[in-house]
Amino acid sequence: MEGILDNLSLAAKSLQTQTTKITKHYHVTIAEWRLLRQIQNQVITQDAMAEALQLDTSTLSRQLKSLTSKGLVSKTAVGKDRRQLEYALTTTGHETLANIDTDYQALIDAVFHYWPEDEQQMMKIMLNRLSRSLDRADSILEEDTK
Repeated sequence: MEGILDNLSLAAKSLQTQTTKITKHYHVTIAEWRLLRQIQNQVITQDAMAEALQLDTSTLSRQLKSLTSKGLVSKTAVGKDRRQLEYALTTTGHETLANIDTDYQALIDAVFHYWPEDEQQMMKIMLNRLSRSLDRADSILEEDTK
């Protein structure tokens, strides 16, 4: 069974490389692209973003600062004391996100072009099952190390 996880790891590395090429073309990282997607989906406060992306606040702050300096995101102070910030995509941010999403969809289309729909659905099912199994294995390993 070790070969399955090795193959999955190689496929993940290849996907990471292809996705990096796409995002780099638009001068953002994969992490910044994911953050732009969250903001587009109205996840606009740092707390909500940190939870949605499972990031610590210092990493998130660096990414938001980078996106702001690139002109892709704007921030607005809100609340009684104006210390909470809400983020929104700028026009350039919307365009950049749309371009990356289009290129990423083209990658997906190219990868799965010859896959029948039923095989694509089976792959989703199997990957979800694998993810749950990995989570269970992680829990068991954590218990064993205690």
